Amino acid sequence: MGKTQLAADYALTASRDGTVDVLVWVRAASRSAVVTQYAQAGVELCRADPQDPDRAAVSFLAWLAPKQAAIPCRWLVVLDDVADPDDLRGLWPPASPLGRILVTTRRRDAALTGAGRRLMEVGLFTHAEAVTYLSDALAVHDRAEPEHQLAALATDLGHLPLALSQAAAYLADAGITIRTYRTLLANRATALADTARTPCPTTRTKPPPPPSPSPWTAPTPCAPVALPAPCSSSPPTSTPTESPSPS
Repeated sequence: MGKTQLAADYALTASRDGTVDVLVWVRAASRSAVVTQYAQAGVELCRADPQDPDRAAVSFLAWLAPKQAAIPCRWLVVLDDVADPDDLRGLWPPASPLGRILVTTRRRDAALTGAGRRLMEVGLFTHAEAVTYLSDALAVHDRAEPEHQLAALATDLGHLPLALSQAAAYLADAGITIRTYRTLLANRATALADTARTPCPTTRTKPPPPPSPSPWTAPTPCAPVALPAPCSSSPPTSTPTESPSPS
């Protein structure tokens, strides 16, 4: 639904505006993933031992805590795609007047609210928002498309932020028009519908003729890879130059 894209835009804006000194992006799909990325930040920010990730993660959380004599350092920690709030038990960044925490998740557990936390529901774009998003995303690449085509594509994609983001990226990379893209989209939808209407055999009345058909081979799933935003080895005095890529 575009949660990661919104979080990435928020982080990028904070970086560009100079309102954060340290930005840490954490793919939080599991507790082990959080600990691993906290540990990486601990190694880079606190010179923690990379051979002891648990201790390095604790060092990072301690570094985030406000300290009277320390040089002020404004930080933002993004915990993207939290699958289970229990994974964050003991791993929530500490409250700090200099820090911000942004969490994206599909969950609505009570553990995610309270203690100064605010829940924001992410829904669909309105039609006008979807058209504006497509227009602005393409304008970055010096692309201008007829408004009626922008409106038609927004409708085709159901005003879904993630689908609109992927479509804009494809249009920019492939250099095709929205009309062509919509034709490709319609052809693919038709092909999928035709496939869905093809009945799958459940019984056979006689053995198949030789040669015997090859067995089905299940495709090997590919795990997505995401890199956290780089951290400096000491409290930096300038904003990061890179921001996380959207999921």
